[in-house]
Amino acid sequence: MGAWGGRGWRPAWRRYRDCPGSRTLRACGVAFLLVACTKQIAVEGAPPVSLANASPKLVALLDELLTAARALPSSAEMRGRLGMAYEVNDFKEAATVAYHQAQTLDPADFRWPYFRAMLLAELGDTHAALDSMDAALAIDAGYVPAWLYRGVWLVGLDRHAQARTAFERAGALGAEANANAGIGQILIGEGRAEEAVALLEPLSEELRHPHVYRLLGRAYQALGRGDDAKIALARGRNATPLQWRDPLQEQKWPLLASYGGRSVHAENLLRVGRVAEAIEVLEPMRDEGPDNETVLANLSVAYGRSGRSDLAFETLAEGYRGRTDHFRFHNVSASLYLEDGDVPSAMRHLRRSIEKQPRQTWPYERLGVLLMETGEYDEALVAFDRALDFGIDQPEQLLYTTALLEGIDERWEAAIDRLERAVALNAAFTKAYISLGRCLAEVGRFKEAGTALAWAERLATHPDELASARARLADVQAGRPRLGAAHQR
Repeated sequence: MGAWGGRGWRPAWRRYRDCPGSRTLRACGVAFLLVACTKQIAVEGAPPVSLANASPKLVALLDELLTAARALPSSAEMRGRLGMAYEVNDFKEAATVAYHQAQTLDPADFRWPYFRAMLLAELGDTHAALDSMDAALAIDAGYVPAWLYRGVWLVGLDRHAQARTAFERAGALGAEANANAGIGQILIGEGRAEEAVALLEPLSEELRHPHVYRLLGRAYQALGRGDDAKIALARGRNATPLQWRDPLQEQKWPLLASYGGRSVHAENLLRVGRVAEAIEVLEPMRDEGPDNETVLANLSVAYGRSGRSDLAFETLAEGYRGRTDHFRFHNVSASLYLEDGDVPSAMRHLRRSIEKQPRQTWPYERLGVLLMETGEYDEALVAFDRALDFGIDQPEQLLYTTALLEGIDERWEAAIDRLERAVALNAAFTKAYISLGRCLAEVGRFKEAGTALAWAERLATHPDELASARARLADVQAGRPRLGAAHQR
């Protein structure tokens, strides 16, 4: 996937050595091409790299690709595939040399200068990356990600006019949303905040992406619109980069051979919902390392998400053999039982997981939800508080949920405390402001209740709930009887 930020992972390859002859390194029977062995493709500059600590699969893959490249020294495809394998297996600098060699052999193939540009940018040489990207665009000016990356790099160099041109080209080719975000950033950098707001406000409604909200917040700040900035920046909290699909980059993943790298790749695929692809990565890994707990757990999750619960439980059974107390297997078991509707079994595994690793957050949170659904509110509150104690991500949502539980028993002050903490963490949390207004009304703090509801109205996301809360505030102020705590749920 493309992004504003960097890519990939960096395993620690620590041992380097040169070998004689054609500068081909052989360690434990492994061949590694350092520079070209024929005049047609001779390019100097790659460092020697040792594969002494590499997995057998990686060793075999690179040896096979090297053999093919040496057998067909005039083949750009073979040299390019070697570069792709080097890149995804974290031999970045060697990959740039191989891509350059492939480009020399076939100057009409867009991929090689494009891949080289991406690597050069990752390695910190933005100027050289732009030169290589220009060479790629001279071959094919219709590949949208190339223009988006070019725009991002030019923004980083403060070359705003050129960056805007790149984004406009991307927008004309169909990537209007990503292009407008880039142009908005340029406008902010040029001090043209009003133009940025005009561009970013509709974009924020369209995408509802934290990165766009973050940019919009900066534009509001520049205009002195403090409250609007506070809301936008809250919505852009923990902003992740805007991303776009890059089909050419995905061609490299089948060449990923290192065990750890494939494991990370499978987890990323699961994270974005590409379950079938994750299974394709994980099944061979299970065959190679049948005792790897992470692979077995992730494969079980993948099978479960694909509707193959029988295979999911069979894979878990493999994991449990000899490791019956491993907490992650209990977490996966709980998820699978929940998908099957077996709540008692799920709760049993959640408690077992907590017993084995008590400082987790996920099983406490999930157990709290199940307890709340079964009406065991006090026990649910205890579980949720444990999750909060151990540092759950985005705690404001859980603070809101626990405030509702406090409200069920009319513990208004405790609920107010939790809600105030929630809105302090997230100024754009409309439902928390609405509930805060309700609770403040119940204890007679009418002015503060009105302020909370006014802020919720400014957020403008839950009009029906806000109207109900305003009606309740009016009833309390007029001395009319409360309708009961059920409205707090």
